[in-house]
Amino acid sequence: MNEWSLWSFRYATGRLPVDFLSGSPINSNKGTQPVPMIVSLLKSTTGELVLVDTGFATGESMTGRKFDGFVRSDEILRRFGCDPKDIHKLVLTHMHFDHAGNLDAFPNARIYLQRYEYDAWKEVIAEFGGTPQSKDHWAFSSLNVPDFDALERAMAQGRVEFLDGDYEVADGVTCRLARDSHTFGSQWLEIRTRQGPFVLAGDCCYTFQNLERMWPPGYTQGNAFNMIREFKKMKAVAGDDLKRLVPGHDIELFTRYPSGEREGVTFIEAALAEGHASLL
Repeated sequence: MNEWSLWSFRYATGRLPVDFLSGSPINSNKGTQPVPMIVSLLKSTTGELVLVDTGFATGESMTGRKFDGFVRSDEILRRFGCDPKDIHKLVLTHMHFDHAGNLDAFPNARIYLQRYEYDAWKEVIAEFGGTPQSKDHWAFSSLNVPDFDALERAMAQGRVEFLDGDYEVADGVTCRLARDSHTFGSQWLEIRTRQGPFVLAGDCCYTFQNLERMWPPGYTQGNAFNMIREFKKMKAVAGDDLKRLVPGHDIELFTRYPSGEREGVTFIEAALAEGHASLL
């Protein structure tokens, strides 16, 4: 049976209010905390590679604060012995700037994205296109419109596969549509590992506390009730102890999972398939 290793790499670090991530009002007035930005690499026992999200090529924070420790996702792969040209499958969990930039660095990848995510954001861009498309406008607070240009170049090359719901992109890796949750067509991944099925959440949950308290984050561009419904689904896969959950932006990732650092990049080794060499 095909099983997967799962590594997540911190390509940059921001800083945001605690309630932005883990919910208001229960976490209001608690100050700020470091926020890891991650991309993830999956490797199967057959040697297949799947990259999940691409980070940004250059990023402007919605708060104006510069990101710390920024390393482009393609450079991270090189530092860990993986040629970006060897990535043939790339899953975008959604189109926010910190997940869907830097697409041109993966010229051989077939890109998997929910159709609803693309179509709905294109409607937003058309509707609000006459206004400044900057982080000062709520609609674009987490969106870089030029990322769509890169995506559409890949579409013209026949490299984009739009999904209409749940879809197995590789044996043991399934995209789960979380419609109208964090964004219009966000998706999370269910991944088969030796330890059991893992949830790679994208931004369908930011932190472990989101699922522990069943409490949505303070910032979302979708429907918080739908997020809670997805929390239930993710918890059913990850287990009540959440030992098989990789949330999108929780600094606790690096204490809950085996972690290491290589050439300035901090990472976790959440799951290791039989026969795979550890990166630690």
